[in-house]
Amino acid sequence: MTRNNITIAILAILIVVLCWLCYIGRPLIKGQYVPEIGTLLNSIDRTNIGDKILNHYLNRIMEDVIYKVGPTKGLKLEDKERVYPLLIGRLFAALVALAGFIAGVALFLINSGGLQPSVSKTKTAITIVMVIFAGTIIRLILAKVVFGNFDMQSYETVTDILNEGGNVYAKTARYNYSPVWFMVLLALKQIQLALDVPFHFVVRSFLCGVDLLTLGVLLLIARVKKLPVTRTAIFFYLSPVSFLVTGYQGQFENFAMLMVLIGILMYLRFTARPVLRTALLWLFATAGMIVKHNVFYELIICLNSSIKRYWIKLSLFIVSVIVFLLLFIPYWKTGSRGIIGHVFNYSSYPGLYGLTSIYGLTSLFTLPQLKYFFIVAMFFFPFYLKSRDIIAQCLLGAIFFLTFITGFSTQYFVLPVALAAIRPSKFSLFYTIVASAVLLGNYNNVFILGFNLLKLNMVWMAVICWFIAEMRLDRRTAVCEVAVSKKGKKCQTRRL
Repeated sequence: MTRNNITIAILAILIVVLCWLCYIGRPLIKGQYVPEIGTLLNSIDRTNIGDKILNHYLNRIMEDVIYKVGPTKGLKLEDKERVYPLLIGRLFAALVALAGFIAGVALFLINSGGLQPSVSKTKTAITIVMVIFAGTIIRLILAKVVFGNFDMQSYETVTDILNEGGNVYAKTARYNYSPVWFMVLLALKQIQLALDVPFHFVVRSFLCGVDLLTLGVLLLIARVKKLPVTRTAIFFYLSPVSFLVTGYQGQFENFAMLMVLIGILMYLRFTARPVLRTALLWLFATAGMIVKHNVFYELIICLNSSIKRYWIKLSLFIVSVIVFLLLFIPYWKTGSRGIIGHVFNYSSYPGLYGLTSIYGLTSLFTLPQLKYFFIVAMFFFPFYLKSRDIIAQCLLGAIFFLTFITGFSTQYFVLPVALAAIRPSKFSLFYTIVASAVLLGNYNNVFILGFNLLKLNMVWMAVICWFIAEMRLDRRTAVCEVAVSKKGKKCQTRRL
């Protein structure tokens, strides 16, 4: 049985399982309460493992009640018609995510290693359609049956302020980005009101659309680079890291990375027009930074990779920063304190992951000092990567970010996923599996019992291994599957 036939078989099984779950979970997807939900919970509760699982999720719901997150606002445990659907909803989301994780890991392992065999256009098209279908179902189910976490509540708060005509930066500390994202949220709120569906579902459906566009861009890049398109589709769209961040958390790092990827595609396509391709790369990389400024390093990498003269690089970077800053001018008069404090000085949670989790390190340097060391390093690291392929440089930038960041949020795990899909290796595969498992058990994600025992720094260890491996690859041949040696013979590079 060929690799492609095994891939199609696994995808078929995954789609059947997802369709079956959708069939039995119709009331949850429709947001309805039926008496059978209580009967099901009582039957689960009679077993020891079932009792542990239900208590696990009940404790999680109680935390949401304390912080008044989403549908738990004003909730009392006696209100079974509201509590039971939340419990079953979390169990249902966990089953869907777990099915996607198992199938995704199996597909990654089957499609990694060795040269990819040639496949007919018909089989390639069938495989890609099945990948899109399965990946979209997973994302949309997660988007519908669970409210999400603190971020979804923040989005609700932001749209409420905007609808009242208020200044987001003056009214809340729960918005840490440029005005672009709250403009998107406001547009999505109008769609939600028109369709009368949950706002969290509209937001995450939009991000699912962003993932679909990203997949299309990746497939075009794969064709330009003569890479296997089915492998690229699987490694991105069925990556559990991707569908867990999009489908559950609803964070938009993928939106910023889409802009960067479009710029890379333009740069690769218009090789005969150097000025145009450089201009497009700069414009889209700038757009990525504006959408979410924690990818600013990708703009530096793109400028450094495509332009030789330093004064032009510096000038274009300054223009990009000025455009970013100009977006805040309409909100500066009443929101200056919030813009400075909650956007420019914002830091993610320290001490949970990476360098700041090492005991004693923060006693040598205060946290602000570590943060500024990291930011300076992010500015200078791209210049060390000058002779590498642009995709390799952008990927290394994302891995460097995850390796040395001083504050952390789990949505950052998605930053290298799209780039790794067109530049896979055994270390990117290892990272994907570890990060996916940690997300499955993370408190701010589907929070599956057993997986919650895994620690965030397991991902950090995987990132460090990946970073070292990428840095050791030959700068000229790192992105190619074969390269020509000095003797004129072909030599294999160490990639999947």
